Amino acid sequence: MYRLPGKLVVMICAIVTVQTIAYANFADTYGFSAIGISRGNAMTAVVNDWSSVYYNIAGLGRTRGYITEPVQEQKDMTLKQKGGKEEPSSNTTVSPYDLFPYKDQLAINYMYTQPQMTIDIPRTDIVADKELQFGTVTLGLVLDLNHFVKMPSFISSSRFGLGLGLMQDGSLVKVYDIDLRTHDFVRYGKEAERAVILAGMGFGFMDDVFGIGFGANVWTGGRGAVKLTEVELGPGEQTPNSEVQMELTPKIAPVAGLYISPGKKINALRGLDVGVAYRGEVYMEVDPFATSAELYTAGVTLEMALSIFDYYTPQIISGGIAYTFLPIKPLSGLTLSLDVEYQMWSKCKVSKSKEAYWANKGVEIPKFQDIIVPKVGVSYNFGCLSSKMQWLTLNLGYSYRPTYVPDDAVNDASLFNFMDANTHIGSLGLSFTIPKTGPMVAPVVITLAGQMQMLQERQVKKDRVAIKQIYDNFDGNPDEDYTQAEIDALYPDYSYSGTVYSGFVEVALRW
Repeated sequence: MYRLPGKLVVMICAIVTVQTIAYANFADTYGFSAIGISRGNAMTAVVNDWSSVYYNIAGLGRTRGYITEPVQEQKDMTLKQKGGKEEPSSNTTVSPYDLFPYKDQLAINYMYTQPQMTIDIPRTDIVADKELQFGTVTLGLVLDLNHFVKMPSFISSSRFGLGLGLMQDGSLVKVYDIDLRTHDFVRYGKEAERAVILAGMGFGFMDDVFGIGFGANVWTGGRGAVKLTEVELGPGEQTPNSEVQMELTPKIAPVAGLYISPGKKINALRGLDVGVAYRGEVYMEVDPFATSAELYTAGVTLEMALSIFDYYTPQIISGGIAYTFLPIKPLSGLTLSLDVEYQMWSKCKVSKSKEAYWANKGVEIPKFQDIIVPKVGVSYNFGCLSSKMQWLTLNLGYSYRPTYVPDDAVNDASLFNFMDANTHIGSLGLSFTIPKTGPMVAPVVITLAGQMQMLQERQVKKDRVAIKQIYDNFDGNPDEDYTQAEIDALYPDYSYSGTVYSGFVEVALRW
């Protein structure tokens, strides 16, 4: 009987890109728009721009109400005297709560993030604490549906929105194939480097007293197969005859939302907004990914059950409430928003081949826990009710994101090292408006924002005696026959923390 050398196994795995797991995308780790990020991502109740596809898709149906973009409406106050002679006209500025913002929008957003992580063990196999920085480019588009189809009169607003986020190098995804035992920051670096695609429609009713929206979070999955023939034994490099088949289709997760602005009908509640949003779970799965390798000299065919499972994003339900002070001076233009987000990480999955591998070892993959993320945002629009253009808006935000990795998933007899920690997130930003002048068809809004995430230090304690017993029970694999000293070296206690700095710039044209 012939034994397949380890190098051949490595070669085959490199060709077929075996099972993988990751737990984030850049939008869920940082945010989607510069304005949203600078307001602590507390946008469920107030969003009304292109980023509605992410924060609350119902916001696409909100075009009437308090707005952050500068709009000044002039009412013709011209009066005629009895002799037919006209008095000079005067202009009146109407409260922004009563105005119609520009309904169409085109935006481009750039983000660059620089995580600085620390871990106190000198290990060379730690691949996830270095070179975690990357950049993204996000495009946003909003179009009034009345450009294409005249909506019924009972629909006060209707718009289509699209958000497309890509890595700055143009890549859609970077598959990151690692052993679950590797020390890995599960929200940062390669784990978050994938495209984000969201699209949908929003509708407002009763002059936007309330609105609904629905759409899709788009990703991909499918099935595939690899067949390698004329594979030779030996250490030298070789190129076997190969046949590869891959069928990828879109994978759709539902997105839905609702907002209510009761102040449109009840004067005492003027300035109050409420919103609820839902995003379904999405992940990339290629299963089955049947793989076979035919050894040329041995006449043996190896059949391998592999699969690709990547970038799991959980179901997320968020609720928000916001209040805009209008027209109470000096608070006019001030908006306070509060969100609470529920992330269902307990439903997190891994590839079937990973489950089978560890099940054969008698090891159960740990479960994650659901988390609740509170968010607070503040926005102040200078000159909100003055006759001057609202050219400057200040945004501040804070959120607290608890870890979805429970202690029993990494401590004691756990073989795995998912690194995530309770995180404080602070942000600020400024939005500047270049008014419509000369050949410009509409104002341009430029937003600059910064964010800092602080991971609280987390201690991990391993029960190495129990881990040694687990390895001893592995089914007859001499490569897993470790001494206690080797187990002690492989599974040290450790602690880690980190600070993540991110910058954002966004340019939005509205017309």
